[in-house]
Amino acid sequence: MVTQIFKSALGFHVLCGVVALISGLIAMRSNKGSKLHAWSGKTFYWSMVGIFLTSVLFFIIYPSQLKYQFFLSIGIISFYPNWSGKRMLSMKKGLNPKWYDIFGGIAIGVSGIIMLIYASSSLLKPNESNQYAILFAVFGTLSLTNSYGDLRYYLKFKEAPKMHWFFAHGGKMIGAYSAALTAFCVNIVPRMLPKNTPDFVYLFTWIAPGVILGIISSMLMKKYKKKFNIQS
Repeated sequence: MVTQIFKSALGFHVLCGVVALISGLIAMRSNKGSKLHAWSGKTFYWSMVGIFLTSVLFFIIYPSQLKYQFFLSIGIISFYPNWSGKRMLSMKKGLNPKWYDIFGGIAIGVSGIIMLIYASSSLLKPNESNQYAILFAVFGTLSLTNSYGDLRYYLKFKEAPKMHWFFAHGGKMIGAYSAALTAFCVNIVPRMLPKNTPDFVYLFTWIAPGVILGIISSMLMKKYKKKFNIQS
């Protein structure tokens, strides 16, 4: 029974991943504010929700397996920007976070701390894979960065800049897309590599998509800041 549930969830997980990659690319390439952008964006959002829910289910079924512990962390770090990025659309007239926005910002921060603790404890165990420890450290740091980036505005530590919702929405959704692309790369690329491939090559498949899309995101933000005549 459990095996059948896992197989069904895995199939749905893969389907959501494929749909997310296609719809996310369409959303990024389509004109902002157009019906195509809105439709593809909603499709991407719900596909990412499906990925998150199945990641949680995998962890519930196999909680002791390091692979699914890590999948859960990836599910969390991809779901938060997806969810909070959509929330930005309701704050076009001003940053007015609800209690669940603040709770989400705190939750992703706590998740990041747990990932860093996990990374530290794994590095102290000689039998553990340092590859996973490094990845937990990277994604834990990213989670804390996400938390700080939102809570400083939500808790009024810093005033939100002009058109904050627009740039936060775009940046967050690209971040969520990079997580989906990363998951695709780490599941497909290793199958094409020889068995004696060094660990750092596999590590590269985890980190490269986020770095590349991060650079693209930065370039797009500069483009729109110039278009809207907003000083950095």
